[in-house]
Amino acid sequence: MTRKTCVALVLAALVGMTACHRKPVNVLLVTFDTTRADHVGYAMGKKGVTPMLDALAHRGTWFSTCVTPQPLTLPSHTSIMTGLYPFHHGVRNNGTYIVPGRDLTLAERFHDAGYATHAVISAFVLDSRFGLDQGFDSYDDDLSGGPKQKMFMFKEVKAKRTAERAVRWLRSQRPKDRPFFLWVHFFDPHADYDPPPEWAAKLPGDPYQGEIAYADHELGYILKELDDEKLLDDTVVAFTGDHGDGLGQHGEKTHSLFIYESTTRVPLLFSGPGVPAGMRIDELVRTIDIAPTLLELAHIGVPKNLDGTSLVPVWHGHPDHRVAYLETFVPRLNFGWSGLRGMRDATTKVILAPRPEVYDLAKDPGETNNLLRHGTMPEDARKMFAELKTIVRDDPFTHGEQQEGQVDQETRRKLASLGYVWGAPAGKEGELPDPKDRITFWEQFQHAQSLIRGGQYEQAQRETEALLEDDPNNVVAMGSLAMVLGHLHEQDKALAIYRRMMELDPHRGAAYLGAARILGTKGRYDDAVATVHRFLAIQPNDVEAYTVLGDLALDREDYPTAEAAFRKALKIDPHSSLAASGLGNCLNRSGRVKEARDLLAEYHRKDPTSHAIAYNLAVVSERLGDPKAALALYEQAIKLDPDHSMSWNNLGSLLSRQGKLREAIACVAKAHQLDPDNVEATYNLGALLARAGRPQQALALVEQALEQRPALIQAAILRAQVLERLGRKREALAQWRRLGRDNPGALLQVARLELALGNHGAARAALGRAIARGGERVRAAAMKNPKLRGLL
Repeated sequence: MTRKTCVALVLAALVGMTACHRKPVNVLLVTFDTTRADHVGYAMGKKGVTPMLDALAHRGTWFSTCVTPQPLTLPSHTSIMTGLYPFHHGVRNNGTYIVPGRDLTLAERFHDAGYATHAVISAFVLDSRFGLDQGFDSYDDDLSGGPKQKMFMFKEVKAKRTAERAVRWLRSQRPKDRPFFLWVHFFDPHADYDPPPEWAAKLPGDPYQGEIAYADHELGYILKELDDEKLLDDTVVAFTGDHGDGLGQHGEKTHSLFIYESTTRVPLLFSGPGVPAGMRIDELVRTIDIAPTLLELAHIGVPKNLDGTSLVPVWHGHPDHRVAYLETFVPRLNFGWSGLRGMRDATTKVILAPRPEVYDLAKDPGETNNLLRHGTMPEDARKMFAELKTIVRDDPFTHGEQQEGQVDQETRRKLASLGYVWGAPAGKEGELPDPKDRITFWEQFQHAQSLIRGGQYEQAQRETEALLEDDPNNVVAMGSLAMVLGHLHEQDKALAIYRRMMELDPHRGAAYLGAARILGTKGRYDDAVATVHRFLAIQPNDVEAYTVLGDLALDREDYPTAEAAFRKALKIDPHSSLAASGLGNCLNRSGRVKEARDLLAEYHRKDPTSHAIAYNLAVVSERLGDPKAALALYEQAIKLDPDHSMSWNNLGSLLSRQGKLREAIACVAKAHQLDPDNVEATYNLGALLARAGRPQQALALVEQALEQRPALIQAAILRAQVLERLGRKREALAQWRRLGRDNPGALLQVARLELALGNHGAARAALGRAIARGGERVRAAAMKNPKLRGLL
């Protein structure tokens, strides 16, 4: 059966369903990340874009005006799952907060009602470590098999993989003796927009819409599985977006900085038992209303302490006057600008900011005309501002509670690589810059990060330097510039920036550790170690700091010191793959290979998505004489990080030893392409090409390797051999003479070439020097060559 046939069957099943039902219902909650209300087909009035969602809307009820309280994935999903506003559940940012155990989630309520509960999520931002796994019997946050994580972006898996995981649970892992609650999260519409080629071609010039269409298509396979298992008639399906995306409106290309409709208005629909078919409702609703609605549809008691209320009465003709609260703390927590809070009803919206805003949404849905600029303050806006000020007054965040920093060190390290920071500057909201005044800086900063992701370091340098001319003390931009300068080998300039960052923000670990790494590469190990210890005096339990100390000691082959540092890191955070891979590397290099294998194998079982663990375990497996395991691990490491040069290089070297010369050359050529400064890959590619009978190409690479590392003896030997193969015997002779200064064996080659050139006297003299310096071992080697034997 073709994929198109599958889709057609699902659509037919959905359209043909009836709403009659009384037995216990299953519940499927589907969330599309970063999906605007005006980009789903049924709301756009455009067929063929999201046929699965369109069919669900046709057989169910959809809401045209649904609002999320936060334009950020973790806080918004927490509100969906708890029915609470952020100031009640306390999750105010991605990654730096954990969902508190005191608040019951939908999964916990369904579990307590006897449901099987399962989740399939598609991005690190919803990893179980952030607490949304509460109440789930199983929480599938395995992101292996996804594309390589882009710099400054969350690790994710694509919609096809997400759907496959959900279908696998429904088909073979779901308990068959009880109803289920299944949550499936698709991350695809989140930037960077990169739909598969088929979907990019269907919607040319609109990759964002292409991502939504692709996710919709893969959702069809989950719905088909429900239909095949005779479950679809008994399943309530709820669909929503966690937030929208700016797409350039108000100057915001993505989301999180503002709380305009573009990023806070999301699609919402329900279909299945208990839901009227073919109904559109235009009243204002909120994503906090999803939880109580699903509980009522499942005939489970709806708690009275939720901020949201059930929507079942609304579609039965009993609407009520809802008001929606909005906020974003990203400007404050990530950049030190003012946070934003807002409120809206059906027609009016207010935003509490250093320069407040009021909009008449009925006349100005694009929010382009701030009524306060004309001195107009409608009475309903005045009331909403007063209510907002009460919320601010009573908000635990205002009183120093609900702060960041609860996450473990390994998570902090991952989030720091995405640009997240800790420690908002002191000051009241009204005293901090208005995000409206910093939007140009924000978008230019986002563009500079995209340039860094793409390896366009020279242009990234220019753009980041321009940002710092505008805001000279912005430590986030300074960190990006230092990273860029490191890639451009401008290490002294990068070091100066890191030192300036330490002065401006003494608690920022990236500055100390970035500086330490640079000092280590410059051979200033004592200064590097001292810099790390300066940071440890501030943050004594920082895992990454101890791993940097371990790496510095490894560079000096000080294995006891390195081991102690890595073990200290693991004592602080036993889950740190970074520290475990460092310790495994240390044990391997110090000759304790089996210990290294056992440690790395243990962590590989714990975290099969860690590239560093897989790569180091491959190295150890190869050293222990297990090429089959090494081959599989190198291949896995490449899947986890296709841009890691040494993984390709080592895989090629292993293949060459197995006699697979063509495959070996392809792998090592990839390694060289990825990192032309990788001297091992440069040399190995030259050696493989020489074996393949391509001496001219080999020579260029060997000479490049010698430029990179003049003391690389095997490259010097190979150069002499390749020159001779090319008939350039005098150049080869000169190379062997240089080698002969330190290596008596090389003088045997000098003697052999002098003889070939007819210089018998010079040959005899070279042979004499070789034996005088190398003794009987060299004499025995000379005796094996008939021509040299004649000179003895």
